[in-house]
Amino acid sequence: MTIMQSKRYIWAILLVLSIALVAGCTGTTEKTVAKNDTVTVDYIGMFDNGTIFDTSIESVARESGIYDEYLTYEPITFTAGAGDVIEGFDDAVIGMKLNESKNVTISPDLAYGDYDPSLIQPVNMTDLLANNITPHVNDTLYYGMQPVTVYAIPNNTTVLIDFNYPLAGKTLHYQIMVRNITSASSS
Repeated sequence: MTIMQSKRYIWAILLVLSIALVAGCTGTTEKTVAKNDTVTVDYIGMFDNGTIFDTSIESVARESGIYDEYLTYEPITFTAGAGDVIEGFDDAVIGMKLNESKNVTISPDLAYGDYDPSLIQPVNMTDLLANNITPHVNDTLYYGMQPVTVYAIPNNTTVLIDFNYPLAGKTLHYQIMVRNITSASSS
């Protein structure tokens, strides 16, 4: 091998090593959700029996009969690990990769808590009527922003309102699909 061939050979080796080094530093690894990253996900929420109760996907809402024309169906964006969503959902996305789909089961203690019978409270019927609310059993009313349920109407003066969150005590199943990850370190 001549000196000129040796120099070309060394340059070729250096070029290959440089490309390998740059590739290793710039992204041959997949993006993974870490705590404090901004993550965008699509989701489908189901009960134990497979009934869909919530989704970010319009076609799924329509097919499952839960479509609401007043809602916007689009992926949700939140900060992973910041408590923006229920704890079990938050925990599930951490470690997921971009475009990964995952099925998770979330127990009540990591979702909306256990059902608490002591949160069924009497409310004076006249207070509701004064606000133009004529209650019926199983109606959903709003106490501030929180949905509550008319549990019973034992007489003409009292309404029993269930202040438990409607999903309290339920095991929830989610199919989660990561659509975007913005690293907290790049913000």
